[in-house]
Amino acid sequence: MSKRKNAFQISKINRRKKSQEPGFLRKVKHWIHQYDQHFRHAALVILVILASLFVYYFQQTGGYLFKASVLEAPTPFTGTVSPVDKVPDWTNWGGNNNTTIYSSVSANLLVALPSYDLQQMQFPDTNLQWGNSSHDKIRNAKITYPVVYLGNYQLDHQEYSGSHPAVDIKMPIGTPIKSIANGRVVKVSMQNSGFGHHVVIEHRNVPDISDPNKKVTIYSAYNHMDEIHVSEGQTVGKGQLIGTSGDTGTATTPHLHFQIDRDTAPWHPYWPFTSAESQTAGLSFFEAVNAGLGLSNAKQYTINPMLYVSKYLNYSGSNVDSGADDFADDNNGVSGNDSQQDGKKNTEKNPPDTNKKPVEETTVEVVQPGNESSKVDTSLFAFSITGESVSMINNGVTITATDKLGQIARMSDNDEVPVNVYGVGRLSKKSFRKADFKNNSIQFIVNSSETGTAKVEVGKTVHEVGFIEQVQPVSSLRVESDGNHQKGQVEVIKLVALDQDGSPTPVVNFSGSINVTTKQGHAEFTPNQLSANDFRNGVAEIRMISQTEDPIVIRAQNGAIVGISDTIYREDRQQFADVNKSHANYEAIKYLQEQGIISGYSDGTFKPGNTVNRAEALKMLMLAFDLQAGPGGALPFSDTDDSAWYAGTLATALEKAIVKGYDDGTFRPANTVNKAEYLKMIFLTGGISPGENLAANPYNDVPKDAWYAPYAYLTNKMNLLSVSNDRLSAGSGMTRGDVAETIYRLKYIQDHNLVTYQN
Repeated sequence: MSKRKNAFQISKINRRKKSQEPGFLRKVKHWIHQYDQHFRHAALVILVILASLFVYYFQQTGGYLFKASVLEAPTPFTGTVSPVDKVPDWTNWGGNNNTTIYSSVSANLLVALPSYDLQQMQFPDTNLQWGNSSHDKIRNAKITYPVVYLGNYQLDHQEYSGSHPAVDIKMPIGTPIKSIANGRVVKVSMQNSGFGHHVVIEHRNVPDISDPNKKVTIYSAYNHMDEIHVSEGQTVGKGQLIGTSGDTGTATTPHLHFQIDRDTAPWHPYWPFTSAESQTAGLSFFEAVNAGLGLSNAKQYTINPMLYVSKYLNYSGSNVDSGADDFADDNNGVSGNDSQQDGKKNTEKNPPDTNKKPVEETTVEVVQPGNESSKVDTSLFAFSITGESVSMINNGVTITATDKLGQIARMSDNDEVPVNVYGVGRLSKKSFRKADFKNNSIQFIVNSSETGTAKVEVGKTVHEVGFIEQVQPVSSLRVESDGNHQKGQVEVIKLVALDQDGSPTPVVNFSGSINVTTKQGHAEFTPNQLSANDFRNGVAEIRMISQTEDPIVIRAQNGAIVGISDTIYREDRQQFADVNKSHANYEAIKYLQEQGIISGYSDGTFKPGNTVNRAEALKMLMLAFDLQAGPGGALPFSDTDDSAWYAGTLATALEKAIVKGYDDGTFRPANTVNKAEYLKMIFLTGGISPGENLAANPYNDVPKDAWYAPYAYLTNKMNLLSVSNDRLSAGSGMTRGDVAETIYRLKYIQDHNLVTYQN
């Protein structure tokens, strides 16, 4: 499945020792004396040549040796982890691996990465029986590892039968990829051929695969990736997310080409033969691998990556860090304002948290739904929608909606999936029954006689189609960024094609290439040249890595088509030490921090996994939705303090019927807020009133007649909260990351006039 990339060996420059012979020195001195002027010119030429050689070496190595001397040393070896946590259960999943995105695969259809067990994988296919659980595991492993280490492309799972120097792991696009051990990134490449987007990580002073007492250096390589979240020179930890899987380069299907090279390999990722060698042998690329061309080279310069990972999963060497978590301040770091009583200093600690976990102030408990309702709410189904995003008016666009989660199996013959359109446009069909689905898909047409955007909603998934009157040529470019950069960190830059009126044009039709450079500052761009084919609906993305902390201005140009960015300034620091740009809640946390709604702990962390109490949740929500806290007053609860920092917030929330107390006369401000309580708070604070009567359970574990079911329905419909197995777990506590994400998503929906939030 993997293809080779062209590699270049860096020529070594041999230095000669100066001769120490006195006669020679006398001759040199005499020569200099006689030809002083000529010698100076020659010396200058030599210096230029040496400088050129140094620049060439620096470019070929990425300057890594220089960078490594000033960068922080990686953490010592603490064992390994698998590069991938979970893959689809291939024996039960009926999706298309070539088109499916990992995040769309239902959690109950994902399994832990199977063991790399040759004996199992070599079990004859003809002896496998369907319905046998042990045979299903064998079949799953066979599918997961189609090409084994030093195997071939005949899928026979025989090691040393070919010269493939890695293990191919089948997975959908977007599967999270992790570093197998502590190390440093020495190569990031975004090439369009060969290994495609790939990362190489150096691991120094690690145990050898055959002798744990022998320390060596190895290089792990992760190839054919989609997104890359690290940069060259960056130190990474064991299990750290480095990107997502893809099918870039010359891969024929989405997978990870996982390889480990020895330190002696002449380049990384290593490949055991060249194209010239395969041509000389009269073999195509696949034939060369199957014939074992270069097998001795592969044995010499690579090791079995899955065996190495497996061997040191439970490593207990002397380098393992003990580590201890720091404890946060008592105020939980919710906001800079939270420790004050709406302008007054708070000198009192929060009341103690009781161990009771009522779902709402009325002490109604969460119960498991029974069989009282077999009806399903198809408006909450999620579909994968494909179709053109731009069309001329009066030209119908065919929309295909595919159920990749097996949801239609829950429908009765009379249930219908609704289809709606908002904005402009009309539909050829507005609902579909179970029998209308062919191969889990339905098709319909959206058309419009006027310009504008049609927002097509199938279930709870929305697809937008822009209808235009005529195609405008590209006149200029808009270069978009978030306005900040960090030295050595990857920043995503967008190029938007504009017509002569300065409006985005979805159809890009220029010839030649757009060159991306810096007008001010120093940065590297990947790619640094773009063709019209790199634009999707008029937008192209590139990645920028700044080389200094100076301000940067980007120029994108193709002849008269020019785009200049606003100045991109150095970001003073990462907002929080434990929330980097690859964190799932990064955008939400950054937004709320910039709005002054949340702040971090004194140690510079945010601790997104920490839970939030009821008083803190109210404070954040009222700040987020601009509800001014009143002066306070006498609170009607036995466990609250009228002078506490939350008094004004709570009094206002009571007045607006956002919250109420428990039947025993308490409010329990320090109790962890559970999801059911919180969802009621956020919708009422955001000015959204839920409906009353639900047709079906909004989640598998939320009965339709539960008091919080209407809020759960809105949460599902708007996609405010990520859940697993369609279970809300309403009694579980809200984390700081959850709160940030839900506020961010709801405000985004309201600000952009959306039906549902889509990443």
